[in-house]
Amino acid sequence: MPDYERRVDFSEAAEVRGELLPNENAVLITLVGHDGRRSTLTIPVADLQRLVPLLLLLGRALPQTEPADAARLSLVPTDSLSVGGLPRGETLLAVAVGPATVGFSIPASAAEKLGRSLLLAARDATEPTSVQ
Repeated sequence: MPDYERRVDFSEAAEVRGELLPNENAVLITLVGHDGRRSTLTIPVADLQRLVPLLLLLGRALPQTEPADAARLSLVPTDSLSVGGLPRGETLLAVAVGPATVGFSIPASAAEKLGRSLLLAARDATEPTSVQ
């Protein structure tokens, strides 16, 4: 890696914060390492639409490992959820979060399980429901 290029490693962060930059229509991510060094990443809102699927696809390509005991499920409040058909028979599941919408292609069998789980969750919102 060239001297002018510094690697930002989130796994070595002591603190990660995000803030909105409304005047720039961007999101600012600040990472503080255990040594106190700061790194910042500014992401224009238009690029969030590309960044989220890129991170998910890159993560999917990594070897599957068991999650650490400390790993928790991150809950992200969504603005909307849409479903539809795709040309090869899969189901499109589109999830909107703020200015970004991420589309997932899921097999018909998974869409059926998802539909049943959503119906069960709507019937009894106090019980956690899982789709396998």
